[in-house]
Amino acid sequence: MGCEYAIPPRKDGETWKTGNCTTQTCHSGEITTKYVVCESAEKPVCENGYPPAKVYDESGCCYHYECECICYGWGDPHYVTFDGQYYSFQENCTYVLMKEIVPRQNFSVNIDNYNCDPSGHATCPQSLIVYYKSYKIVLTPKRLNVTTNMVYINGNQIFPTYSNEDLMITSTGVELLLKIPAIKATVIFKSLMFSVTLPNSLFHNNTEGQCGTCDNNRKNDCRLPNGQIDPSCPGMAHKWKIDDDKKPYCDLKSPTPPTPTPMPPPCPSRKTSICDIILSPVFKQCHDVIPPQPFFEACKFDVCLMPNISIGCSSLEAYAVRCAAAEVCIDWRNSTNGKCELTCPKTKVYKACGSTIQPTCNSRYNEKYVHSCQGAQMTRDFVCDSFMEGCFCPEGTVLFNTFSDTCVRDCGCTGPDGKPKQFGETWNSNCQKCTCNADTLSVQCEPVKCPPQEIVTCKKYGEVLVNETVDCCQINKCVPKPVCVYNNTEYMLGENVPSGTCEECKCGPNKDPVSKLYVVDCVQINCSTTCQTGYEYEVVPEKCCGTCVQKDCVVVLPDATSHIIQLGKFWSPPSDRCVKYDCSKTNKQLIVVKSKLECPVFRPEDCVPGTEKTDANGCCTTCTLRSHCDVTNTTTYLEVNNCRSTVPVEISACGGSCGTSSMYSAEKNTLTHSCSCCQEMSTSERKVEMLCPDGKKIMQNYIYIDKCGCHDSECDKKNHVD
Repeated sequence: MGCEYAIPPRKDGETWKTGNCTTQTCHSGEITTKYVVCESAEKPVCENGYPPAKVYDESGCCYHYECECICYGWGDPHYVTFDGQYYSFQENCTYVLMKEIVPRQNFSVNIDNYNCDPSGHATCPQSLIVYYKSYKIVLTPKRLNVTTNMVYINGNQIFPTYSNEDLMITSTGVELLLKIPAIKATVIFKSLMFSVTLPNSLFHNNTEGQCGTCDNNRKNDCRLPNGQIDPSCPGMAHKWKIDDDKKPYCDLKSPTPPTPTPMPPPCPSRKTSICDIILSPVFKQCHDVIPPQPFFEACKFDVCLMPNISIGCSSLEAYAVRCAAAEVCIDWRNSTNGKCELTCPKTKVYKACGSTIQPTCNSRYNEKYVHSCQGAQMTRDFVCDSFMEGCFCPEGTVLFNTFSDTCVRDCGCTGPDGKPKQFGETWNSNCQKCTCNADTLSVQCEPVKCPPQEIVTCKKYGEVLVNETVDCCQINKCVPKPVCVYNNTEYMLGENVPSGTCEECKCGPNKDPVSKLYVVDCVQINCSTTCQTGYEYEVVPEKCCGTCVQKDCVVVLPDATSHIIQLGKFWSPPSDRCVKYDCSKTNKQLIVVKSKLECPVFRPEDCVPGTEKTDANGCCTTCTLRSHCDVTNTTTYLEVNNCRSTVPVEISACGGSCGTSSMYSAEKNTLTHSCSCCQEMSTSERKVEMLCPDGKKIMQNYIYIDKCGCHDSECDKKNHVD
């Protein structure tokens, strides 16, 4: 006999599971209920000091405890490995924070550090780069007056809250939270603090990088890329540097020798007073859950090393975040006397602990996130149960959307600019008058109504009729042209405007503030009466300025000296008397004509001593030449009519130089010539026997010069004037 009344009906002997950790069995028409029996779970001792986490089995009824892999860092920066090993590492390159030794979950995290202090001694985390499957997720808090969280997935910016089938990212405006449900991974980035939390069941003994190996054993946390263990975690941290195109200087850096984590230098208690808050009753509720000592020591190290003691806030903040992760909310900022104050946008208020999922005016967003959390779906429970520090909308208001800081009392409508509109509010958009209607909870629009156009006539100079669209309506109006108006005449911008004798006027560039027309701008003309050498200033009738008129010629010599020559005069430079510059007028223009006298060759050795003299201009030197007119003899055979002398005959001739010359006369302004010839003075007649071709011999007379001398003669008159 079965259990036909069950829903659905069950057969006799059938057993099935129910949703409240029980099993039911149909036996002879009756249903019996049996609760699932779970084995007792022992709590392990976790090396990292955190309480072990409950891990439920697939049924969701029984659980066991295991230590979580929690790696985090903060401040300048200080690191705590998955197994709780604390160390400091101050370098500004990009490093592997965590990666799998054997790829199984396809998950890794890199950290990008930078110099965050003008001194160059302090470094801070700038970005976390998370790789999961085919995703590259970059988390970057921009620390300005108000922290702005930037999130990029595969190069595209997204605005939290964001989720897809693989991951979910939320933000409170201060803190970024990334959750990956499939591998139960949590990544937090907040100002100067970051953390990576992984389940031991999926990552046990399979992590390396600056976060070390997650195996509940600190001895192997300083693991190098080659698998060996470094005695110093700061020395290990250098080895996990990776290439970054944005940081070429890191390729040139040689690793700093490994050094143990230094102890904080001694400093006055007034500087470390902010650190005492960690050990004070403010955090007492968390002391038994999360060990405070590493955060306290890191805080003292930072405030003693840096001039600005507010760097200690990062240690308090990091401790508060770890407490919140353990479900202990600490409201600590008011205890710092303003040193660690967090500034929220004017529209929001600060809360030490608030929900990671905030309702908005977007109903589809609320359906996807808020309602899912309220339904406590199993795939979302670990996201929905989280709370974080941040900036939230005040009580009685709701966030308008996730990518703005606008909080509203009523969601109302969304305007064309994406900003909220309250019920009853009106606005114009695309020539439509729109209203946020409270009855329909929607935007209602109708075309803008325009009045009839007026007939407009432009009567003023410099105006033109135009048709403009104002508030979606066409209107006729007179507008000023881009011109000047002078004496009822329009002039374009930059055009010359007629003016007085000694002023120059142009249109623009200034405008009249009333008429909006360009105004005529005039400048006084200043006449220059200075003229260059050889010119004189003369007044020109009916003109503002006179002009320079040339009166004399000016000669500029190669040595840059100049000389004035009056019209019709000439001048020779003292250094070269053979050059003459004449000033003459051609086509009403004065010009300089240069001429140079060529002197005859002067050889002093050919002069009669004491006869040397220079012409009146001082250019050429002449003298009375010596006479060298002598008889010269040569011996040769004499031939006449094919008859030849039987013996050689001595033939004489006159040769030498006589006083022939040509020279310039400054008085006559021409060349004078003197001609004298070397010729015979006395001769004699001689005879010689000649042999002819027919064999006959005859006697032939010839003239022999006995004496030579110089004889004056007339020169050729074709080429000179005496």
